[in-house]
Formats: sequence, C-alpha cells, structure tokens
Amino acid sequence: MNLNANELNQNITKIDYLSIVFCPNEVARCRFNAKLAFTNGDFSSYKEAYNAMLCAEIFENNSTDDFSSDVKQSNSDLVNAVATDDLEVSVNETDTWVSDLVYGELWDSNLSRSAKYRHYKSIKDIPEEDRKHFLKTIVRKTKRYKTLSSLIEGDISKFMHLLNTEVSTESDRLTKDTLSWSYRENTSGMFTYEKSATLYRHDVNSGAIAWGANNGGVMISFTGTGCAGLDIPKLHNMLKKMPNVKITRLDIAYDDYEGNRTVLDYFQNLEEGAFCKTNQAPSFSFIQTGKLQKLTAEQQIEWKKKHGWQKRYDCVANGGNTLYVGSRKNGKMARMYEKGKQMESESQPNWVRAELELRSIDRVISLDALLNTDAIFAAAYPAFDFITSERLEIRTTSRERINNGLLVADRLQRYCKQSYGKLLNFLRHIKELSDKDIIDQLTKGLDSSDVPDSINQDGITPEYLIFLRHAKELSDKDIIDKLTKGLNPWDIPKSIIEATITPPNQMEFLT
Repeated sequence: MNLNANELNQNITKIDYLSIVFCPNEVARCRFNAKLAFTNGDFSSYKEAYNAMLCAEIFENNSTDDFSSDVKQSNSDLVNAVATDDLEVSVNETDTWVSDLVYGELWDSNLSRSAKYRHYKSIKDIPEEDRKHFLKTIVRKTKRYKTLSSLIEGDISKFMHLLNTEVSTESDRLTKDTLSWSYRENTSGMFTYEKSATLYRHDVNSGAIAWGANNGGVMISFTGTGCAGLDIPKLHNMLKKMPNVKITRLDIAYDDYEGNRTVLDYFQNLEEGAFCKTNQAPSFSFIQTGKLQKLTAEQQIEWKKKHGWQKRYDCVANGGNTLYVGSRKNGKMARMYEKGKQMESESQPNWVRAELELRSIDRVISLDALLNTDAIFAAAYPAFDFITSERLEIRTTSRERINNGLLVADRLQRYCKQSYGKLLNFLRHIKELSDKDIIDQLTKGLDSSDVPDSINQDGITPEYLIFLRHAKELSDKDIIDKLTKGLNPWDIPKSIIEATITPPNQMEFLT
C-alpha cells in the first residue's frame, strides 16, 4: 500500500494516540538469539535468555567496569573476583565461554558472592521476582549492557532532533533556536522499562519515553496533544527509515461536533450486531453520569402510591454517556462518549467522539496505517462504515506453531515434568511401582504410533511417554528419571496429601 500526503488530507478521522517501539540492530540481534535459546528450552523464561544474550559476547578483556582480574586466569580463579553493587553480587566473565548451554554457569557462579542469595544452590531455586532482580544486577555490570544503553540513548537524541527539525508541523515550530519538543527524565522507569522521561510539546505534557537495554530498546508514546503537533506524513517517512520500528498502539478518533450520531445510536448499533465481525460477540460497558435531582413531596407521594417504595431523587444523566465495546487485552476496543459534556463546551455541547484503539496483540499495525486512518477506522466495525467506502483491515494473526520434532519433544518434556513430575514421583516412591508398571499404566491402550501431533496437544502425558519409549528408545527408568529430576521422594501432589491417601510407607517418606 503506497499512500501520499494528499491522501492523508482527505481523512476526516485523526490520530489521537500513538505508541511506537524501536531499537538498534545490536539489541534486535540479542532479542532474536534469546528467542531461539528460550525456544530450545535452555532457559526458564525469555527474559532470562535475553539477559544471557547481553552477556553472550563479553566473556573477554575484563568485561565490566568493576571487574579486575587477569583474563588468562581459570574459571575457578575468577570465582574470587569481585564486582559488587547493592546486592553484593560479583560478575565473573572469561574468554572461554563459547556455548549458549553454559550461560547458566555465569549466573550460578555469582551466587557464592551474593550476601542475599548465597544460600540457594542454583538460580532456579530463587523465587521468580528475586531471580529477575539478581539477573539484572549481574547484567548491568557488563560493558556490553552499558554500550547498548548508550546506543539506545543516542537513538533517542537523534529522534528528538528529527522531531524538532523535520517531523513537527511548520506552524508548531517556534524558531530555529527554540525547540518545540523536549523531554525531562523521571526518577524511575515505566511499563517495565528501566528508565523513563516525560515528553513535552511547548512545555505541555504530550507523551512519554521509556528505554533500557534490559528491556530491548525504546518506547515513545504521543498523547492527543502530542499528535496534534506532528506532521504525520513526515513522521511516516522517518519511521520507514528507522530500524526495527513497530507500532504498539494506535488510537483513531472521529469527532461529530453536531452530535448527529449519539452514544445511544451506537448502543442501538451494538444491539443490531453492528459491532460483531465474527461469531464471537464482543463485551461491552455502558456508563451514565449525571446528578441527583430531588423530587417534590407530591412527586414522592405519587411515586410511592404507584410503585410501593419511597423515591426521593431522580437520576438525571446530564453528565454524559460512554459506551465501551471490546477489550484492551484482545487488542481492539471502541469508545464512544459525549465529549462536549465532558469538556463542558458551550459552543459544541452535542459533540460526540468515537475512538478506535488498536494494540499490537496478535496483529501487526502497518506503518502505512498512519496515512489512511479513515480506511482503518471504517474497517474496524460495521458501525463505523459510514466514514468511507474504502477498507483497510488490520487482521489478527494466529501464532505459528513450532512443529520441529526435536523442539516439540524438548518442550513437551518440560511441560510434562512441570505438570506430572510429582505424580510420577508419588507412584515410584510412595506406591512403590516399578518404572515399567508406571509407564504401562499411563500408556495403557496406546501403541507406538500414538505420539503428539503438535506442542499444543493437551493429552501430553500418555502419548508423550509412548513417544519417549518407542521413538526415542529410552528405557522406562530413564523416562521416569527425566520427568522427576530434582524431586525428593516426598515431593508429591498436595491434592494427594490433602485427600488423606496414606499408603503404609507414606509417612516414612514424608517425615
């Protein structure tokens, strides 16, 4: 889709909120490698894998500012090297690390130097939130992390320069020596980003900036005030040239200043099915605001005679109606509300605004959507088709299934262990069944051809065990050992204990 500035001028809708993310190519490569490592099952979370990738190429040349040791030392010697922060965590890095599979040793080797976490045997034993903090502490000491942070902050400076010199509207620019756009750094981050700043247009709060190498780049958001000062075609051209740009949120607004379509009209459209594009109807919320108006004594008596209960006030919905359709968590939502009443406008009291909010949840919002907001708006719901006859669909994308046999097997093993490892442990230690009996019981009625079709298949237990026994030719003992690795004999499902199932030897193991 190729659009130009002239086509933009024909839009009767406008962009009321815009959020984009971008990052340098170096960060994008780390994120891509992290996805591969996590998919392979080398790490318990994508974030953990990404932290490892930040350290992946720095095991050489004294890679942290605080690190002081000879790079020719052995790994065991380097354990005593210290680079501390508020958690007293050391960072041990050498030039001998070559495989993704040994990144875990980097984390584990630092536990002994941590006053807070040294009592854990492995980082996998640390509670999830504390583990994230621990990993960030190590990563932030590395020179690569600081280098990537500098690259990101450099990109922010370039973006702000272009915002002031190219992207802001001509009428919005002050003089060559006075900048219309600026930002002031906050004392904390936001949206999980490590750092953040408030974006100002002529010293008016107009958006936000958040960034950090640990979060993989930059997020910049423009509010309605900020969007009003943007030359959208020039912004589109700039974003097209930037690497790794993605729109994460786009709000499009249609203003009906005369109120020809009221919120109640949209509510009727909802009941007629004009907000349904599939067989699954969206959720909705209808809100009325106003004031209480006291009834006269005569009105109260009349009401009580007619209805049998005392009514003292009338609810007068003169504060404005609001209708929400859809859900943010699904990535598409519509808002219709009486803007004139909200703004208490005397010149435009009937002003009704309809807004479409799109988020990049299972959908890709094209950069070209910035240039044809009318077509995007009209295609979102049948109730909005009065805007234009043109349609530009932002379709949802189904997540691709990973069908590589080796990857499927690795992930199924992890899921099977998490879900049923303790049950197998119970059968082996408490009920004292042999490994063969356990496999035979759980795969009864299946043959060697009954294996999972995909990683999404729910019935993973019996079919996966059949797969391990026949396709991978593992012994029954090896299968049970794999799925109960790291468990003690008393690690059994709580539901079994609570059900007071007490085999003769259970108490021996539990105590």
